[in-house]
Amino acid sequence: MSLKENTDIVFEHYEKKIYDQKQLLEISRALNSTLDYKYLIDAILNICLAQLQTLHAAMYLEPEIDLGLFRLEPQSTKGFELTEADHNYEIKIDTPLIHYFEEKPKAITMDQILLVESLKDSKDLNYLRQLGAEILVPLNAKGKVNGLLVLGEKMTTEEFLEDEKEFMTTLANLAGIAVDNARLYELATVDMMTGLKIHHYFQTKLKEEMERCRKKGTKLALLFTDVDKFKVFNDTYGHQAGDVVLIEVARQLINAGQRHHIPARYGGEEFCLVMPGATEEEAFAKGEEIRKSVEAMVVKNPNDGADLKVTLSVGVSTFRSTDRNNKDLIERADKALYQAKHSGRNRTISFKE
Repeated sequence: MSLKENTDIVFEHYEKKIYDQKQLLEISRALNSTLDYKYLIDAILNICLAQLQTLHAAMYLEPEIDLGLFRLEPQSTKGFELTEADHNYEIKIDTPLIHYFEEKPKAITMDQILLVESLKDSKDLNYLRQLGAEILVPLNAKGKVNGLLVLGEKMTTEEFLEDEKEFMTTLANLAGIAVDNARLYELATVDMMTGLKIHHYFQTKLKEEMERCRKKGTKLALLFTDVDKFKVFNDTYGHQAGDVVLIEVARQLINAGQRHHIPARYGGEEFCLVMPGATEEEAFAKGEEIRKSVEAMVVKNPNDGADLKVTLSVGVSTFRSTDRNNKDLIERADKALYQAKHSGRNRTISFKE
């Protein structure tokens, strides 16, 4: 090889390094620009797919803080064909595999890690190999492993280069910190039982959205929902059954909401949905969608396994330029909900003077 050819190779190598560093800087900015936990996970997986040119990516994370295990969450996998058993598979944090990554927190291919003597009997490795994993990358935050990236083979069927593994190690460190921050933020703003935003968060975001309406002339709608005769339900079936109902009703609200909507727990069995940009007609249709999904819902009584059903009343209000504060918009939604409750329940009503 001539001196010029050698120089060109070295030059290309450093150009690639500079390009990778610029990419990581942009990725870091993107990951740290959001505290939306689900959106963040989706963004990390998409970055992995694009950077490594693979069609398969998954991320094992702690479903709850200090639970002591990693598991796939509903939104934390792309491309892998998974069964229900795969979704429920747990990787305990106190296992040889995770201990290995705590000592050597870097990307490693399956071929390489299967040669590690201390891991030759690892059931987690055998499972991940059967799943189709080709490379594993630990997520790190505050000196501990807080997740595991699992990536499939490259579309080109080429081997993973050392530069690519270094890139993924750095990316996983950035992702680990971003995931940790988003999880802490979620714990501070989400009602852990229902998965809905807490009352204070609801009030803060509603105020922000109302300010946006005043400045930009956009629309805003608010839904208030209430489980019909919930006190009677609790007295009849017990509070455990009542909690199951609240969790399932909240799930209908979350599923019906779009990404820019804000589902929240106002208090007790009263839930709400802030709908930026929505007209009264759109909000009414959304209220009916949620009401019907709850009406069709069947939940199991945790005490005896019996089928239980509930209904929901919904009140709708929309932003007015004369609204002074949150109270005005909330009061109208609450009055519409009151009217729905006192005109037969299990219905959606929009506020009218």
